Amino acid sequence: MTNKKFLFVYILMPASVLVVFLFSLVIGLNDISFVDAVKALFGGADSNVTIIIKQIRFPRIIMACVSGAGLAVSGCVFQAVLRNPLADPLTLGISSGAAFGAAAAFVSGLATVTSFFIPFCTFAGMMISVLVVYLLSMQKRFDSNAMILSGVVVSYVFSSAVMLMFALSPANNVQVAFVWLMGNFSTFDERLLPFVTAIVLTGIIILSLAGNIINAVSLDREKSKTFGMDIEKIIKFLFLTASFVTAATVSTCGVIGFVGLMIPHTMRKIIGTNNVILIPASAFAGAVLLPLCDTLSRILFSPILIPVGIITSIIGGFFFICLLLKPKRE
Repeated sequence: MTNKKFLFVYILMPASVLVVFLFSLVIGLNDISFVDAVKALFGGADSNVTIIIKQIRFPRIIMACVSGAGLAVSGCVFQAVLRNPLADPLTLGISSGAAFGAAAAFVSGLATVTSFFIPFCTFAGMMISVLVVYLLSMQKRFDSNAMILSGVVVSYVFSSAVMLMFALSPANNVQVAFVWLMGNFSTFDERLLPFVTAIVLTGIIILSLAGNIINAVSLDREKSKTFGMDIEKIIKFLFLTASFVTAATVSTCGVIGFVGLMIPHTMRKIIGTNNVILIPASAFAGAVLLPLCDTLSRILFSPILIPVGIITSIIGGFFFICLLLKPKRE
């Protein structure tokens, strides 16, 4: 790793996360000065300001940083392992399976009993989708194209099942579930924050430490075997780890698209394809992008709060249009 890349990934990127965090903390429906925001964090500000900062914005921004990092790293790992630039939690059906579980919790009324049923059902839906993708791709010895196609099929099936549940359910339940599924940080239970943060950060650390192994797996299968590696077992482990990270984020904030696609593409252009530094760089970049998108969702049509998933989808759509229109270099 060159000194420039080290400084970019481990100095500039964390500093950018801190700047975005502080920016998001003071910007909103009620703009608060930086000094008052800092005072509120340490209990030295007006009670109303303290409530806005400590109970509303602070946990929301932390959740946005954690979710952005988790989704970006998951997409980065999926793309490297499957050697496909379109691989991400959405195209592999993982987000759809997790969304199906969460929608079932809302529609059945379990979510009203206790908010902990939402992550429980989300993980259950994720495990079902992963199992189906696993069984389908196993027939092709975990070929990357087979996994992508399996994921797309599973995604369509679960998305259709969610729509069917909505069609057969009362309007009130559908409204709550629909807003949540679009990606929303306004309604997550703060008690889940430590649990989700622990899962996502643990997954990111594991995947970052496995950077060299991911580099080897991303080579041609036959070349990878010359390293004495059991490729199928490694792919299963990496696939499950990234899936758990995805499910943890979906369990709290719903389905947020394009973060897992945009960030790895952008970081790969900047620092190259070495996953040892690409994975942590993607984590930091995701922790910058998603809080910015969330801040934009809070102020764009203020006082109306729009789901952050809408913002990321619009940005992601324009991102890939620009990518398609970019002339090829010889």
